[in-house]
Amino acid sequence: MHADANTINGERSPKLGDEWRDWDGHSTPDAAAPKRLFFALIVGFLIVTVGASLLSWYLVAPRLAQWHQAAPTVLIDLLAILLTALSVALALVALMLLTGWPRSTRASSLARRILATVERRVFGLGRVLSINKDRLAHAFIRTNNALVRLAPQGIAPQRVLILLPRCLRKEQLDQARSLASARSVEVAIVAGGEQARQRIREKRPNVVIGVACERDLLSGIRDVRHKLSVLGIANTRPNGPCRDTQIDLTELEAALDLCVRPSPAPNLLQSGLGT
Repeated sequence: MHADANTINGERSPKLGDEWRDWDGHSTPDAAAPKRLFFALIVGFLIVTVGASLLSWYLVAPRLAQWHQAAPTVLIDLLAILLTALSVALALVALMLLTGWPRSTRASSLARRILATVERRVFGLGRVLSINKDRLAHAFIRTNNALVRLAPQGIAPQRVLILLPRCLRKEQLDQARSLASARSVEVAIVAGGEQARQRIREKRPNVVIGVACERDLLSGIRDVRHKLSVLGIANTRPNGPCRDTQIDLTELEAALDLCVRPSPAPNLLQSGLGT
C-alpha cells in the first residue's frame, strides 16, 4: 500500500500545509534549478502573448472598422507599444542580473515589481508545459535573491528577521540560531505561512531571510514583496516535506553577512583599555 500525503513509511508525519496537499507521500527529488529556467519561460510567455494579441486583433478588427475606420490601427499600435514596453523592461531586468549593475535599492525594487507583473502568468505557462512547479519556484527564488542582492544592505541587526521552519533538523536549527546570535539577529521558528506572516507583522523588519520549501517561499515572497525584501533559502527534503528537512548553512551565513551591518568596533579609549 502506498503512503498517503500525510504518511511516511507507515508513520504519521507532521501535518502538511496546504501547499503540499497534492504530495503523493513519496520523497521528492532535488528541486534545484537555474535562473535561466524562469527566464526561458518568460520568453515563452512573451511569444504566447504576442501571438494571442495578434489573433485577438485579427478577430475583432472587422467589427472595430465598422465602428471607426482608424480603430483597428489604433488598437494594434497600442498593443505594440504595451508589448514592446514589457519586453524592454524584462530585458533590462535580465541585463541587471547578467551585469550586476546598477547596485541600487530603487532599481532592485523596480526590477522585482516588473517580474511581479508576469510571474503568475509564467507559472501558469509552466503548468501547461508540465514543468515541475518546485523547480520553477526554485528558479524564481534564485532570481528574486539575485535582485535583492543588488540593493545595498548593511542593515541594523534589529531590522533583520530569520524565519526557520519547525521541520528543520534539530542540529541545524541549533547551528542556524548560533549564526544568528553571533550577529544579534532574531530568529523565529514557525510552523507555516500564517505564523510567518504574523511574526513579520509583529517585528516589521526591513529584510527577511526565509528558510522553507520552494512552495512556502514562493507564497511568502508574493505576500510581502511590495513591503520588504526577502532572501529565500530552499530546504532539501530527503524524507519528504515537513520532516527532517535540511539546508546549506553556508548559504544562510552568506545571507547574514550580506544583510547585517557589522557591529562597530569598541572604542578602546572610552573603554579604558587604550593606553
